[in-house]
Amino acid sequence: MESMLEKIYVGKTKDVFLTQDGDVLLFFKDAVTGSEGVIDSGANEVIGEIAGKGSASLLATVYFFKLLESHGLATHFIGVGEEFGFGPNTILVRNAKSYDLEVICREKAWGSFVRRYGKYVKQGDRLPSLVEFTLKDDQRGDPLITEDALVALDIVSREGVEHMKETARWATKLIKDHLAEKGLELIDAKYEFGEVDGKIILIDEISGDSMRVIKGGEVLTSNELVVDLGLM
Repeated sequence: MESMLEKIYVGKTKDVFLTQDGDVLLFFKDAVTGSEGVIDSGANEVIGEIAGKGSASLLATVYFFKLLESHGLATHFIGVGEEFGFGPNTILVRNAKSYDLEVICREKAWGSFVRRYGKYVKQGDRLPSLVEFTLKDDQRGDPLITEDALVALDIVSREGVEHMKETARWATKLIKDHLAEKGLELIDAKYEFGEVDGKIILIDEISGDSMRVIKGGEVLTSNELVVDLGLM
């Protein structure tokens, strides 16, 4: 069925199709990103595939979108693709104007944050739901951008910046508390936002590809996360 749709984007872990109704179909692939053979969801290089990873990312995304929507947070999620006659590992979402930003909410220092600020922090140090903005720009290594620069470059309004920060913190608290009930610890989460009908809402995915979750001192893979959530 997807072959009859217009493919509008080929990503590292997802392909994006435009439906005849103007909605968007996201296809989750088994591809994993990382560097030097080590899996890292924040990396920009595809290093291989893990069987079932696409399905795991889809299951987690549906799970977390529904969790957030149940608490009043708007997302672009419509439904699972197969419910609308599309193939497996797909979700149907509203077509949003993306800001091409990643909004990261950090509960603990980890990964690139420690590499940048290792003079002042060590891995695992607690952070106060710290929000950072990065540009989605693989060529430049997804650089950090300040809130003032976002406004000055007319990427998003000041009000939009504040809305995304507030939403990212709210979503992170909801997810963190929910995971804690299952004995899991959220380290950080990465969100994307877009505009639908003049409103800024959560888009893309929320899965093991966009968050770090720890159990027993180890970061869970996407597949491991959905198992611990009871989804597989």
